[in-house]
Amino acid sequence: MMQSQALNDPNVTNNRRTASWAALLAAWISILFAFRGDILLVIESWETMPSHAHGYVVVLVVAYFLWKKRPFIDAVPFSPSILGFGAFLLAALAALVGELVSAAVVVQFSSIFLIIAAVWAILGYQAFKTLFGPLAFLFFTISFGQDVLPTLMDWTADATVVALRASGIPVFQQDRHFIIPSGTWAVVEACSGIRYLFTAFFIGTIYAYITYRNWLKRVTFVAAMLALALFANWLRAYTIVLVAHLSNNEWGLGLSHLTFGWVIFGVVVFTAFWIGSYWQEPDPVPPSAKSGTAGQLAPTTVIAALIVVLTLGIPLLSKTLLNGASDQAAPPELDFSKSLAGLTSAEAQHALIAPEYLGAARIHQQVFRQGKADLLLYVAYYRNQTQGRELVNVANQLQPTKDWNWTGNRQYTITGSPVAKLHVEKYSLGSNVALATRIYWNGGYSTQSAMQSKLAQAINLLTGRGDDGAAVILAVSANQETEAQRALESFIQQRLPGILEDLDKTRQTY
Repeated sequence: MMQSQALNDPNVTNNRRTASWAALLAAWISILFAFRGDILLVIESWETMPSHAHGYVVVLVVAYFLWKKRPFIDAVPFSPSILGFGAFLLAALAALVGELVSAAVVVQFSSIFLIIAAVWAILGYQAFKTLFGPLAFLFFTISFGQDVLPTLMDWTADATVVALRASGIPVFQQDRHFIIPSGTWAVVEACSGIRYLFTAFFIGTIYAYITYRNWLKRVTFVAAMLALALFANWLRAYTIVLVAHLSNNEWGLGLSHLTFGWVIFGVVVFTAFWIGSYWQEPDPVPPSAKSGTAGQLAPTTVIAALIVVLTLGIPLLSKTLLNGASDQAAPPELDFSKSLAGLTSAEAQHALIAPEYLGAARIHQQVFRQGKADLLLYVAYYRNQTQGRELVNVANQLQPTKDWNWTGNRQYTITGSPVAKLHVEKYSLGSNVALATRIYWNGGYSTQSAMQSKLAQAINLLTGRGDDGAAVILAVSANQETEAQRALESFIQQRLPGILEDLDKTRQTY
């Protein structure tokens, strides 16, 4: 009887709910502290990446939506959840993998999953369900999606050319470059529409969250916003070229170029909001009383303590595993004498692309004469990888200078290639044409996917095989693309399998 009265005592309930909030706050602080380096990179990206300059706004939006949820969270019971703790463990495993392979974006996304899963584990499912919406907006703080930039540029170029031809204007197109009677145009990064896309994604999600209660309506509206953002960018590109063409290049350039683009985007967005308002749903009615209960403190305290210890232990465990890998051997010597037997280095007769890979343990590069083309073999070998000294890093580039013009990409099916369809980048510089391709090697596994390379590195580390990896880059320069293609295909068929075998032997020997 006394215990029942204690459970119903408002003071006891308030104290236990306050303790639950304190436990959740401790868990969140431990997450932010454990992954502070990667979180600081997120904040840095808000300052340096125009497509993600809305990061500070996202934080304010999350704070506002959480504040609006106060009446609802006061009415739900608090009860720690084993299932929520299991979700936290899965997110912790993802964070560990991200730490092992120095994948900052994986750690950043995992950190947000940890923050959300901690609510489920400590406060329970009802609280998790109530707060999930506001907390999910934290994902918009992370700088991601730059990999789609080349695809967006291709789509913009193709859509513009199709619209110009439909308008009766003759067009000669070569990848992202096209020529019309009044001048030459090229689709560059600023024309890709990536800022349109991210802005539409963010504000569209906010609008859908406020306007609809049904998740299908929310997803449908956001998908429509993304499609409209793409269309708006294509319309902007086409209109600018058309106006410049009709005005003999007096309009559509400079400031008018930017202003007109955002006017089109604004019209499209407000039109979408106007149409979407026809399916608006009423706001949920907040509870009239603070009726939420709270369970015993012991389970809440135990789960919160486990979360704090586990979170703070992830960086330590990662460091231990990496130190174990680093103790295996010193940086290796690269020996390709067998796979390159019969070939001798030659002076390049054409301009060559100069790849840049930072922090590599060893770099091997040679230039060979292949028919009428010059071929550069560039191998960057990594061991004991850390942030900034890793195989897959945004700073590692095939063509880091602005001297060469990127003119397109190609897909080749080549006998002997370690990947089914070899992705090749095409560049031009004066009369020179260059074809460049990159293959990631990770302890016996080869791929052109950066994500698959990171995954292979993580598996190798977790299975005690070390973190050895290499980028094998082949860059061919010639006067004609067909000459460069023949030289590239020939070298891959005759030499690349042996080069990869030599890398395998290097890892096993040293």
